[in-house]
Amino acid sequence: MLERLLILQERDRKIAKLNQETADIPARKETIQSRLEAHREALQKAQEGLKVKQLAIKETEGEIQACQEKIAKYRNQQFQVKSNDEYRTLEGEIEGVENQISDLEDREIGILDEVESEKKNVAEKEGELKEEERLVAEEVAALDTRVSNIEAELHDLNIDRENYSKDIEEEWLSRYERIMNHTRDFALVPVERDTCGGCHMKIPPHLVHDARKGLDLVLCSYCGRILYWQP
Repeated sequence: MLERLLILQERDRKIAKLNQETADIPARKETIQSRLEAHREALQKAQEGLKVKQLAIKETEGEIQACQEKIAKYRNQQFQVKSNDEYRTLEGEIEGVENQISDLEDREIGILDEVESEKKNVAEKEGELKEEERLVAEEVAALDTRVSNIEAELHDLNIDRENYSKDIEEEWLSRYERIMNHTRDFALVPVERDTCGGCHMKIPPHLVHDARKGLDLVLCSYCGRILYWQP
């Protein structure tokens, strides 16, 4: 009877392990998807960085255009002034604005270099996202396949378990199931010299003797697990 209980325990532990694996798969999928989301956020950040630089180019071009309009205004005013001093004053204003334009054009060149760098960064992040999408799709598909395989395996194990349970005495089976539901690990444990293989407490000699005979249910005085003798 103990031998059949040990086989039943082995089946139950495998069933529990497979059920736990199934329960863990949604979290594993979520972890995989979080990797993908991180890549999407990285791409979005790169795209936003590019937009900032492109906006800076437009703003700089607008400033250059405003300066050019200011120079044109000063040029028109030069035709209207009546003294050389006024003319030279406007010429000085024009020179100052031209210097501003030169500085703005230098800044624009620097920003253009940054735009090219940001474009490369965006392209890199797009490539990384595409590769991650491929990997995630493969991993999720593998997990879905694993779920299907687990379901098939659990189906066979549960049928096997039912067949083994039929030939076990009701008292033994009932006690075994109560203990298993309580401990969630082992209902049957070996006697290790003079200690329980479950809680590792020292057990009385008469329980060791009874476990060696294996004729009846022998329970640990401390944890309540079923004891069996393992030569």
